[in-house]
Amino acid sequence: MTWLAIIGAVGGIVGMIGGLVSLRDRFAKGRPTGSLTTILHGGRELLAVRIKNTTEHDIIVIGATERRGVYFLAEDFETGNLLRGQVQEGMIKHFMLKPTEAKELILMPKFRGGVAVEALGKTKIDVLIYWRRGNATSRPQLPIAIRADTQMLRRIAGVE
Repeated sequence: MTWLAIIGAVGGIVGMIGGLVSLRDRFAKGRPTGSLTTILHGGRELLAVRIKNTTEHDIIVIGATERRGVYFLAEDFETGNLLRGQVQEGMIKHFMLKPTEAKELILMPKFRGGVAVEALGKTKIDVLIYWRRGNATSRPQLPIAIRADTQMLRRIAGVE
């Protein structure tokens, strides 16, 4: 093997690493964040999902859903919002977040046959938050994913 081939191989590897770092900067850094948290409501601790805008621009949250059908997200305890959440997914209203602003959505259990689905055993959940940048609303963005399991969520909420 000649020196030119070795230099070419090393340059190719370094270039590939640089390309991967560039992709990470493009897709991971300019995104809002989502996390699980707890909030107090009427003296009761509730599970919630916090969406925080870490970007320089306003963002629009256009939907939020839990893929497995164990929970739904609600902005408040209005009867209409709770009923819509039990029946359909992603029924939150669109809202905007300014830079460094955050909002919490309450994580509510779904019921089937009068029993909370979360009580039927340990199940993995995936909360997906769909959003767009305020300066380019037509371009689709990868959703923010929050993953957990029902057993851990019950421990956080103080049920187990």
